[in-house]
Amino acid sequence: MGLACGIVGLPNVGKSTIYNAITLTEGGDRSNYMFSTTEPIRGTVDVPDPRLEQIAKFIETSRIVPAQMTVVDIPGLVSGASHGEGMGIGFLGAIKESNCLLHVVRCFESSDVQHVSGAIDPAADAEIVELELAQADLQTLDRNIDRVAKKARTGDKEYVEQKVLFERAKAHLETSQPLRMLEFSPRELELLAPLFLMTIKPVLFVANVGDSDVDGTSDHVKALREYAEKTRADVMHLCGDLEAEFIRMDEEERATFMEDFGLKESGLTRMIHAGFDLLGLQTFFTAGELEVRAWVIHQGDTAPIGAGAIHTDFTKKFIRAQVYKFDDLVQHETEAAIKAAGKLRSEGKEYVLQDGDICHFLIGN
Repeated sequence: MGLACGIVGLPNVGKSTIYNAITLTEGGDRSNYMFSTTEPIRGTVDVPDPRLEQIAKFIETSRIVPAQMTVVDIPGLVSGASHGEGMGIGFLGAIKESNCLLHVVRCFESSDVQHVSGAIDPAADAEIVELELAQADLQTLDRNIDRVAKKARTGDKEYVEQKVLFERAKAHLETSQPLRMLEFSPRELELLAPLFLMTIKPVLFVANVGDSDVDGTSDHVKALREYAEKTRADVMHLCGDLEAEFIRMDEEERATFMEDFGLKESGLTRMIHAGFDLLGLQTFFTAGELEVRAWVIHQGDTAPIGAGAIHTDFTKKFIRAQVYKFDDLVQHETEAAIKAAGKLRSEGKEYVLQDGDICHFLIGN
């Protein structure tokens, strides 16, 4: 499954610092000027999952392959971007291609890094970006309303349906609220999908805090949480500067450094997992001599869909799956012992895969 997260935000909020850390890229010194990122930059990130190493302890294998996600660092947006201000919105195709948005908001004080508005106001900063995305969505809806209107006047039911839906979405955006706050039926989401609307995407606000606020309890973070709650978005916090330091350290030094700051896991790991939760994703595993691999599917996906994550042909050719749980492997240590304990199950096409399932698929010709 292709998974892409777009990193958005105002200029100088730490987007590139976080991108460099999450992609294990050592960027240069942080630029204290606007628009240091001038075009979308893509990178691939391994999804941290300690279960992979544990599986490999019990099942001898040649390699371990984690799940991956694509992260896109998108140039900073400013007020008026939808009308050509700053870098404009010519690069918004990268946002439209993203499954979810990681919206970085500055929650740190620093006289060394200028703020686009001159003062830090997390809720107002978040709203600037959201309003620009909403303006771009309004332009998209206007074009498509014009496109379907002529055929809708002939009484064509499908075009009438689209016109009514697009006008409802437009009316909602005109109240300065993102489309993720509006309820849509599966059919309506299907009709809206080709428009690649941006404010309908799930959003995780990433509060970029200073190293004196690693617990995320400052008034800045609280203000962002209040804004997110009102707009149906999630929030997590991290210190981008600390995360950038972590990637320069070896494992032992990093563990000591994190302990000094009272951190049990890196903010980037929490951010990746939060993105997974936001998209309703889960992981199942395949394990054998060649490899132990993590596969990403949606919660509620059935076994044939999981098989299709391995190869698209496997969905139609699926016969059955032998399944056991990760916890069963930890308890019994071998597949033979799992089978002897009656924990190895044969599942058919209706089986709904669970997070942590370890599967062997039987595929027909």
